[in-house]
Amino acid sequence: MSQEIRADYQQVHLLPRCMEEWVGEDHPARFIRSFVDELDLKALGFKGRKGEDGRPSYATDLLLKVWLYGYTHRIRSTRMLEQACREHMSLIWLTGMHAPDHNTLWRFWRDNKEPLRGVFTQSIKIALSWNMIGMVLHALDGTKIRADVSKKGAWHREDLAKLDKYLKEALDETEREVETAEREEEGDYRLPEEFQDEASLREAIHNAIEKLDEEGQKQLHPNDMDARMILCEDRKVFAYNAQAVVDEASGLIVAQDVCNCGSDAHLLTLMLDEVKQNLGRAADETVADGGYLSGDELLKAEQANYNVMVNLGEGISPTKKQKDYHSANFTYDTAKGICTCPQGKELVFERESKSRRGYTVKVYRCRGFRSCPVRHL
Repeated sequence: MSQEIRADYQQVHLLPRCMEEWVGEDHPARFIRSFVDELDLKALGFKGRKGEDGRPSYATDLLLKVWLYGYTHRIRSTRMLEQACREHMSLIWLTGMHAPDHNTLWRFWRDNKEPLRGVFTQSIKIALSWNMIGMVLHALDGTKIRADVSKKGAWHREDLAKLDKYLKEALDETEREVETAEREEEGDYRLPEEFQDEASLREAIHNAIEKLDEEGQKQLHPNDMDARMILCEDRKVFAYNAQAVVDEASGLIVAQDVCNCGSDAHLLTLMLDEVKQNLGRAADETVADGGYLSGDELLKAEQANYNVMVNLGEGISPTKKQKDYHSANFTYDTAKGICTCPQGKELVFERESKSRRGYTVKVYRCRGFRSCPVRHL
């Protein structure tokens, strides 16, 4: 019977293994090293940290390699990355046995957000040059991501307007109330430090109201001014809308963005423009689900020579009973500005309205609809 294999913790090597032998020739860490070494980090806008005194700073390329390793292994926490630099053999090899602390990793990420986006673009261009991206079929989709804030403590437009009016009438009293509340209250209702004086508070209120009016919103959160109330997991919460375009052949993400739009309807051409900027052109065909269905966006896509296919959704195709009265069977007289239904009745213009997808539509109404025998269709 053969002996079982066990670890020999007393094993001594005459010569240590060369670091190049620590990871295999086909290990992804080798691609990260080669990829970063070929980048012009200064041209991308990365900020180096150099000091005349004290311990030398970690090189920009070394910190970038650590972050790219974290992205490929789904490690987002700086503390977890610091731990990985000491425990993951491939990352120990990639860093040359250096282990940046979590504060150093955080400062690098904080100071280089835009250059990191540029690294994504460079990686896609390299993949394209290696013929890894098919450019035949791309798929666009979005997902809602919750913001790290709760509804509690949100700013409501009505409340802001009332507070603004109250401040105009009694600035001195408000100042005393704010100072008292700051000393005595805790939790989500505590005002930020920069809003302690009434002038800053009023300016913040005005800015918040203007921002709400511009975007047609009713709520903002002071702890995350970019988040918006979006339907996420069947509930309206403060969230973001993440978009991604994926290549069918390789599975690579060729364009990505994060916005605070509640609907995908106006993001179709924006994401195709992003693909064109990254790859030089859009794919032969791009598919998207019904959330991207918008007449305006489809027209823009056609004018930009983008070949797209969007799911019409269940509510667009008429049922057997409704097919005779589908909107496609109504005629429109441009000169008179009226629509005519299959019954021959005229529908006159009533008003313009915002659709649930956010764009303007014209509403036409039949004057005799109450007595129409097929109104239910």
